[in-house]
Amino acid sequence: MNDGDGTVHDVWERKYHLALERMERDERDFRRLEEGLRRLVLRLTALARGQSAQADRLLDQLGDGLSLASDPDALDALLEALAEAVTALEQRPEPTPQHDGVQEATEALRQVLFHVVLMPVFAGRVDALHAMLGQARDMAAISSAARGVADVVNQQRNSLRHDIAQLQELLADVSGRLGDMTRYLVAETGNVGAGDEQGRDLDATVREEMRLLVEQTRGATDLEALQAQVNARLSMIDEHFRAFRVREDERLATYRDRAERMKDRVEELETQATSLQDSLRREHELALTDPLTGLPNRLSYERRMAKIEQDVREDGGMACVGAFDIDHFKVINDSFGHAAGDAVLRIVAQTLTRELPEPAFVARYGGEEFVVVFAGISAEEAIAAAQALCETVAALAFHASQKPVTVTMSGGITRFLADDTAATVFDRADRALYAAKRAGRNRCLLL
Repeated sequence: MNDGDGTVHDVWERKYHLALERMERDERDFRRLEEGLRRLVLRLTALARGQSAQADRLLDQLGDGLSLASDPDALDALLEALAEAVTALEQRPEPTPQHDGVQEATEALRQVLFHVVLMPVFAGRVDALHAMLGQARDMAAISSAARGVADVVNQQRNSLRHDIAQLQELLADVSGRLGDMTRYLVAETGNVGAGDEQGRDLDATVREEMRLLVEQTRGATDLEALQAQVNARLSMIDEHFRAFRVREDERLATYRDRAERMKDRVEELETQATSLQDSLRREHELALTDPLTGLPNRLSYERRMAKIEQDVREDGGMACVGAFDIDHFKVINDSFGHAAGDAVLRIVAQTLTRELPEPAFVARYGGEEFVVVFAGISAEEAIAAAQALCETVAALAFHASQKPVTVTMSGGITRFLADDTAATVFDRADRALYAAKRAGRNRCLLL
């Protein structure tokens, strides 16, 4: 019984530590994301300078607040003041056009939305922000979009904090129940010791009674007296056994009562743990899945690339990475609406999944960009497969508003070298992709 209970205790203790490690890892990932956003906003503030003295002063305060990791409420107040300053700039009699700055800021915010890994619940907000950026024509619109991005990130941070708090509460409850189990095991160990002690006392008492009985038998001269003495000793031995049985019954009744209560506590704990595991598994799957296409998302891709990097460096494995982008996707969105664009993304995702079975790994990297990891094949085989993919997509029949829509895809392929990292190999594949775009689109190039 003790070994089995100890094993259960060890299993729950391991689960407890694994949950804590997962929580700490998620918090580290969020801190890296938050730091990246801070750096980006600082660069955007530098880009927006020169409009007015008031705006520059507010931008300085915003930059200082971001550098010092100020409270979000204080930053919100600064953003409100900055939005008012931008609105005042728009009301000037002859505003100086800033088309280049607007375009650069728009593209910077687009890249933020593409590269920030957000929970599926915020997918609608992200699509709305993309639409807002597509219509942005001045710095006021850019400021509003930037605030929207900050709001989404802050909401995700608050959601993560809420989830962490719930997990901590559950883990505290689990810890308390494990403490109950530990105390129960300690008590049962004491009861077993007490039972052993009582057994030894009974054994010693019976032995003593038997010794006295033997001595009286040897010295007896009268049969009737001997018979009375034997009966008296046997009655005494019987009394000792009865007392021992009563104590044992009481001890066993107490043990059964405690064991039943502990069984109920363990079953309740197992139910909660199973519910937590199911919830964490569902959340884990959602966190790694793009809600629109059903493909693995960028976070899932990064985890797969960590394994590929280890395989290439340590085991001499072979792999290639492909970056793919739907050509003129913005034109599709602008001409036929975002619903048509979403349909194109879903169909292309289904095509990639169908045409590239295991062990190829397909993910949506962001926006209209997809990434494929070709494991175990050469660069020549990967570029041939990628070109076939582009041809398959070009041959698909798309319709929007009862009109045929031409959809093509460009791609860039590169081999994962031994001294590469996930970032360097993707950068090279991305450069190959844009080289294919410059070469006329609807094609794949190897770099």
